[in-house]
Amino acid sequence: MKIDRLLEIITILLNKDTVSSKMLAEHFKVSVRTIQRDMVSISLAGIPIYSAEGKNGGYAILPDYKVSSQIMKPEEQQFLVKALESLATSYSNESLAGLIKKYNAIIDKQKCKKIFWDFGVTKENQTVQWLNAELEKAISENKIVKFRYRNAKGEESIKTVQPLAIHYKWYAWYLFSWSFDAKGYRTCKVARIQDLELTEDISDIDHGDIETLMKESENEYYQTCSSIEVHFSKETIELMEEYFPDCKIEQVHTNEYRLFIDVPQNERLWKALLLSFGDKVTVVSPIEYKQELIQTAKKFLSNYDI
Repeated sequence: MKIDRLLEIITILLNKDTVSSKMLAEHFKVSVRTIQRDMVSISLAGIPIYSAEGKNGGYAILPDYKVSSQIMKPEEQQFLVKALESLATSYSNESLAGLIKKYNAIIDKQKCKKIFWDFGVTKENQTVQWLNAELEKAISENKIVKFRYRNAKGEESIKTVQPLAIHYKWYAWYLFSWSFDAKGYRTCKVARIQDLELTEDISDIDHGDIETLMKESENEYYQTCSSIEVHFSKETIELMEEYFPDCKIEQVHTNEYRLFIDVPQNERLWKALLLSFGDKVTVVSPIEYKQELIQTAKKFLSNYDI
């Protein structure tokens, strides 16, 4: 499409000092005359293009052409681009990469402060990245998908759902969807999805505002959480504040403090986290969670000749 070619020409010109019409014609597999007409169209749209003659001549955009300071300050441009680049370290997406390329072309890099964020450690494996891409496609086309799913207990089942959104939380990607089997909204961990199949069936269900549905579903989920009471000494306060920033710490005795951790049903991560603190913490209640942690520790030790 012509509009796609014009947008890409603008992006190329913003990234390079000068580009010849021959190079652009070869890149887009069109004639030089077509490129010349494109330049006229771009100029009429208000983009300040000029042509330079000579050995290194070609088309260029005026150096002072940047995002208007009335729309976005340099500092705001910087944080926007850095936020996008940081997202790209944990999320592979062609549209995101293209957006970063366009913004990098129009910001003044010389004025940008050197701030870098890298969330690469949170990037899941290539299988999850592929699943995300396929699920995004299904979402955009309202397609129904089928897959094999293994829950936290290791139980497997076949799911038929309409994907509605993918979101990142708790250091993992999750799929929010309408389940045709359960006749309701469900959240699945993408890493547990296997044998994903995009069917040719299209869903015409009107779900309304997806973000509101996700919040309602999450609130229902948290109502199933159990509250674990954990005790620790004064020396461990900073560590607990780091790992549980949203939990209120209360003083119980002179050198004894406590907090309450809300644990989702069937979630196992809490055991690994609390065990990692060693003798610095003690689970007080509920008693079943205390016993579960003790049994987990015993099973772990049974693997070693102690």
